[in-house]
Amino acid sequence: MMRLPRTSTLNARAQHRMARISPRCNASRLVRAAFEIQLGRLGQIGLQGAVVAMFMIGVSAGVAAADPIGDEPIRYNDQIRPIFAEHCLHCHGPDESQRQAGLRLDQSGDSLQEVVVAGDPQASTLIERIESDDDQLRMPPPESEKRLSDDQIALLRRWVGQGANYDTHWAFTPIRDSEESTIDDFVQAGLEAQSLTPSETVSRQTLIRRVTFDLTGLPPRWEEVQEFVRDESPEAYSKLIDRLLDSPRYGERWGRHWLDLARYADTHGGSAIGFTKFPYSYTYRDYVIQAFNQDLPYDQFIREQLAADQLGLDEHDPALAALGFLTIGMQYRNPHDVIDDQIDVVTRGLMGLTVACARCHDHKYDPIPTADYYALYATFASSQRPEQPPLLGPPPATPEYEQYRNELELRRTRFEDSRRDQTAVMASRLRMQVGMYLTEIAEGATEQDLSSAFLSYRTDDQRPRVLNRWREYLLEMPSEDPVFGPWVQLREVESGDFGKACQELLQRMREQNGDPATFAKVWELGTVAPRWNPRVLQMLEDRAPKNLAELAAGYGHLFADVHREWLKSLLAASEEAAVDGEIVTDQDQRHATINSAIDSQLRRHLYSPGTPTVMPDELAARLLNRTVRDSLGGKEGAIENLHLTHPASPPRPMLLSEQEHPGAFHVFRRGNPVDRGDPVEPHFLTVLASGNPPAFPAGRRRLALANAITDPSNPLTRRVIVNWVWLHHFGRGLVRTPDDFGTRGQSPTHPKLLDHLANALVEDGWSIKSLHRRILLSRAYRQAAMERPAARSNDPDNRSLWRMPRRRLDLEAMRDAMLAVSGELDTTATGGRPFDFLARPTVPRRSVYGFINRDVPSSLTSTFDGANASACTAKRPETVVPQQTLFALNSEFIQDRAAAFAVLASREVASEPAERVRWMYRRAYSRRPTDQELESSLQFVRAANSIAGGDDQIDSGGQVDAGWQQLAHVLLASNEFVFTD
Repeated sequence: MMRLPRTSTLNARAQHRMARISPRCNASRLVRAAFEIQLGRLGQIGLQGAVVAMFMIGVSAGVAAADPIGDEPIRYNDQIRPIFAEHCLHCHGPDESQRQAGLRLDQSGDSLQEVVVAGDPQASTLIERIESDDDQLRMPPPESEKRLSDDQIALLRRWVGQGANYDTHWAFTPIRDSEESTIDDFVQAGLEAQSLTPSETVSRQTLIRRVTFDLTGLPPRWEEVQEFVRDESPEAYSKLIDRLLDSPRYGERWGRHWLDLARYADTHGGSAIGFTKFPYSYTYRDYVIQAFNQDLPYDQFIREQLAADQLGLDEHDPALAALGFLTIGMQYRNPHDVIDDQIDVVTRGLMGLTVACARCHDHKYDPIPTADYYALYATFASSQRPEQPPLLGPPPATPEYEQYRNELELRRTRFEDSRRDQTAVMASRLRMQVGMYLTEIAEGATEQDLSSAFLSYRTDDQRPRVLNRWREYLLEMPSEDPVFGPWVQLREVESGDFGKACQELLQRMREQNGDPATFAKVWELGTVAPRWNPRVLQMLEDRAPKNLAELAAGYGHLFADVHREWLKSLLAASEEAAVDGEIVTDQDQRHATINSAIDSQLRRHLYSPGTPTVMPDELAARLLNRTVRDSLGGKEGAIENLHLTHPASPPRPMLLSEQEHPGAFHVFRRGNPVDRGDPVEPHFLTVLASGNPPAFPAGRRRLALANAITDPSNPLTRRVIVNWVWLHHFGRGLVRTPDDFGTRGQSPTHPKLLDHLANALVEDGWSIKSLHRRILLSRAYRQAAMERPAARSNDPDNRSLWRMPRRRLDLEAMRDAMLAVSGELDTTATGGRPFDFLARPTVPRRSVYGFINRDVPSSLTSTFDGANASACTAKRPETVVPQQTLFALNSEFIQDRAAAFAVLASREVASEPAERVRWMYRRAYSRRPTDQELESSLQFVRAANSIAGGDDQIDSGGQVDAGWQQLAHVLLASNEFVFTD
């Protein structure tokens, strides 16, 4: 007989469990136990033992009741990984720098075996710690405020009891071979597992409205509805889908979806006052729309957006506009933030991974080390934007274009002249300030963070970028340099020994120089400088520096003298060529400064390419004094304004060009750009490259990245895109977290279906239109959106797809549909510069062509859940707020559309009120009104006109009576109009 513990010896864990007995204990088990005791077992174990037995039975029943899935095997990815991700991996995950006690819970290993005894929860420290009531022992710790629920603890106990088995995260596993199944086969299997059935198929009228809005963002015309309803052929629906996919409106609709991912906007962002426009942002938008309409294979679509400049295209090829995917983002003043934004849009938008979280430390939840982040950083940091991008297509041969080109040349000349002169002045001043920068370095100045390099300067200000250039220049200086050799050889000498070491070095260098007479005639061109620069040695003797700072000051004075002498000598030599100038022979002593090889050694550090005071004009322009820089910015702004406003300004791509040798890149420790760690080579993510990714080739780094992303062996890219397409057809993806396929994201509701579609994408040549056809032809898509209480009780989140989710039109589709119904929408006005959403009167173009202000979002965007243009948006938020209703009731936009709708109705049906109501219903809802709706509408119009003092006919002034306009308003503001089902 099993020996039961004495009541006094119950351990803390048991007491804790007793306090947590679920109120859902299995009563039948308790009753059965009590009955056994009554049959005589009481005499065997005693009253105290019986009480304990009853308690233990209650505990076991409570734990069993808390376990929501009975005795089924625990699924690690679905049930355990989310618990670890939410509560544990911040301290016990992939990030080694933050890992506590050396314990990793995201994978099996030696450290795990110290806290988990597979098959024995009672002996596992992990279970003991998560159940403990002792604040010193409990995990997660109390300050985290993340205590596990009873259900979660029960799951972990059962997982350990079943062997604590791990699975590879589903998103990183290879895509399984496609099964000989259809979408409906997979959905049906999921329904049967939940004892559910699909909803009935919708009517043809509802179906054509649904699919037309899905593919074009516009309502169907009544003639199209009638044609589809009457077509009884088996191919009727597939022909409808093909017609919609062939429509130019398809690219406008799905291009808008993609622009959410690409964080598209027409302004730079980040402006506290005013905003700056992109002159050519629209070229990327037009490229995307055209790519969807042409059904550009998705792998090629990615390659063009990441590396169109490296595909061997003609310099005017329209596909170059695809690079807007990388360049259209927020224009942060800190260049590191700009690159971070590019990394985020590529990895999160295309692969569903939050790689940007690894900027400062290893990813806390996913296997993405910081080194991988900076490998991608090196990939993008190698590219720069050209000052003047090429034209897209040949220039137009028109007088207007010639006027534009001439004005552009004039404004560019003004800008270049000013920049050239002002940067020359600044460079000359920097040569007088060498001592200031060397003194800073001598006093221990570390590398400067250039994130604030946008700040303005005065003449006497220290410029961080120049200080960095001097630091790097001197760090690479050889000890044998004739000018800076003394600096290099003395910089590590302690201050107490500096004076003596300096004198000894001076003596040794003079001995090595030999007889001064050999280089005394400096004006002669044949005189060669000695090994060590005599003027530097003279400075050492005259100033006798006692530390490195004093030596820096000596160098500063010497270089200032050299600069003055050179400028004076240039002026004097130039005046010799004046009309009345005196000719002096080239080797005259008056040319000693110019001819001196000794002075030339010094001037090399002031004027040669690659020296700290010689830099490209574009870089130098950032370092100008504020007044000058503002003036130069105004001239540059005039160029940008010409591109923006001149009617003949041709489109240009927002291009990138990659440097062949951009220099070395390193990990930034804790994200600090001036605290460099290990060097990195640009390469792909290690988790997707079997742990040993090859380095990307110089000059083709972005193309190599694009090829790695689209490689069929990469399981993420295809899963992410098919999930994205599914999301926009069903309102929710098969993976509910479309931009996070990592540990903290949700597992797919139908994993086999997800892989089936991923395989089908490749089989169909990466065709997005073919993917649409597969999804739209399924019975799952054609289900009704009707509510079913029994099914809702069984599957409240509709994960098994027992019905079609009911979806509201997004902002753009709602606006476009109102314009279409009112007869105002102009679908011929495509492409080109954006229009103002808030213009009065309303511009009747499709919303995708509207101006997106990243700095000041429009009221429509904020009210109706528009995409955040400053970040990659895979799924827009869905809110229901009072402002939406107030817009429907009071906005001028909807009232104007209602007036136009009523006028259009009166023209189409001039005399018969009942027929006019029918016409309005058909146009707004793609259906006829019921008899009750017809009668109610006529009564409403009569009542409204009576109140307004009119009748139900159009008046002689061409205006519609109030009743008809109000009825139009009611139809446009209703739920039926803004919901597709």
